[in-house]
Amino acid sequence: MNVNQKSKSLIKNIGLFTIGSFGSKILSFLLVPLYTAVLTTTEYGYVDLVTSTASLLTPILLLSVFDATLRFGMDPDYKKEDVLSTSINIAIKGTIILVFSVLIVELTKVLNISYLYLTFLVIYFVLGAVNQIFNLYLRAVNKAGVIASSGILCTLITCISNLVLLLVFRWGIVGYMISNTIGVLIQNIYQLYIGKIYKDIKFKNYTDLSKPMIKYSSPLIANSISWWVNNASDRYILTFMKGVAENGIYSVAYKIPTILTMFQGIFYNAWSISAIKEFDEDDTDGFIGTNYSLYSFISLAICSGLLIVNIPLASFLYKGDYFIAWRCVPFLLMGTVFCGISQFEGSLFAATRNTKSVARTTVIGAIVNTICNLIFINFIGAIGAALATLFGYCVTWLLRTKYLQSFIRMKIKWVTHIISVVIVFIQSVMATCGISMFIQVIPFFLLLVLNRQTLLSVFNKLLKEKK
Repeated sequence: MNVNQKSKSLIKNIGLFTIGSFGSKILSFLLVPLYTAVLTTTEYGYVDLVTSTASLLTPILLLSVFDATLRFGMDPDYKKEDVLSTSINIAIKGTIILVFSVLIVELTKVLNISYLYLTFLVIYFVLGAVNQIFNLYLRAVNKAGVIASSGILCTLITCISNLVLLLVFRWGIVGYMISNTIGVLIQNIYQLYIGKIYKDIKFKNYTDLSKPMIKYSSPLIANSISWWVNNASDRYILTFMKGVAENGIYSVAYKIPTILTMFQGIFYNAWSISAIKEFDEDDTDGFIGTNYSLYSFISLAICSGLLIVNIPLASFLYKGDYFIAWRCVPFLLMGTVFCGISQFEGSLFAATRNTKSVARTTVIGAIVNTICNLIFINFIGAIGAALATLFGYCVTWLLRTKYLQSFIRMKIKWVTHIISVVIVFIQSVMATCGISMFIQVIPFFLLLVLNRQTLLSVFNKLLKEKK
C-alpha cells in the first residue's frame, strides 16, 4: 500500500471517529454547567472517586485483555470469534471476583463506604469493561461506523436522562450516576446487535486464547495501572490531604482538557489501526513521521488555543465554588498533550508487540507523578496535583521517544518539535499566573510560524482532496 492509500485509509477512519466523538463530546461538555449548578463539590468529589476506582480495577481484574483484543483481532493467524469469546470469558471471571470482594467489604464494614457507591462501582466496572472490549473488537473487524453511531446514541441518552433526572425529578447524585450508566448500557446493547457482535460470542466450543493473549497483555497491566496513577491517583492524594470538596473542584478542572482529549482520541482511534497495518521500521515513505509531526502540532495548537480562552470558558462552565478550577486547567492541558503523544508512540510499540517497554516507561512516569503529588499538593493544593500530572506524562513521553529510536527511524524535525513544546509550556505557566489572554496570543502565533511547513502541507492536501 502506497503512502496515499495509507493516508486515505487513515483519513476515512478519522472521519468516522469524528462523527462518533465530536457531537457526543460537545453535548456532554455543554452539560458541565448543569452538573456544577446542581451537585456540590463534595458530591462531585465522591462520584469521581467511584469512577476512578472502577478505572483502576478494570485492567487488574481483566488482566488488560482489552489491549490484546485489538492486536489479536487484527491478526490473521487467529479467529476473531475466539479472540472475542476469550476476552468476554476473562471479563466474566473478573466481574465475579469484584462482586465477591464488594460483598465482603459491605458485610465486614472494613471500609466506611456507602452501599450506594459500592453498587455503582460494580455497575461502572461491568459496563466499562464490556464497552472497552466491544469498541476494540469493532475496530479490529473494521466496523468503525458502528462505534461512531453508538457513541452518538450513548451521549444523547446520557444527556436526556441527566436533564430529566437532575432537573425534573431532582435526584441529585443518584440521578447523575444512573444517567451515566444508562448511556453506556444502551451503547453496549446497540453494538452487540447492530455490530453483530452476538454472532461471534461463544461460551463453549471455541479455542481458548487466554495464554497467548494474557502473555501479550500482562505487561500492560502495569502500564494501565501506571496510566491510572498518572491520571487519577492525584484525586486520592488530594482528597487525603485537602478533602473531598477540593477533589471535586480538581475533577471539574479536567472538563476543559477533555476538549483536547476528544481531538486526540479521534486521531488515536484511527491511528492505532494504521500503526498495526502499516508499520515500517525504516519509515521509508515518511508516513509514520509525518503523522507524528502532524498529530503533535495539532495537539500543541489546540492546547495553546484553549489556554488563551481558559478563563472565559471557565466562567461559562464552572459555577459558584467551582470557578477556581480554572487555575488547574493550564498544567492539565499541557499534561494532556504529553499523554496523547505518548499514546501515539504506544501504538508503535504495540505494532511490534513490545509491551514491556510500554509498561516500563509508564511505570517510571507514574512513580515521578506520585512523588511530585506528595510534594506539590502539600504546598499548592490542586494546582500541585495538575503540575505533578504534567511531569508524570512528560517523563513517559521522553522515555518512549528515546526507546523508539532503537527500533524505528521516524523522519521528524526534532528541533522544531522540541521548541514547539517549550513555547506551549511557557504559555501554560503564563496562563496559570492569570496573564492576559491577549499576551498569550504571542506564543500561539510563534507556534504557527514555527510549524508553517506542516500547516502548508495540510492545506495542500485539503486542496487536492477538493479537486
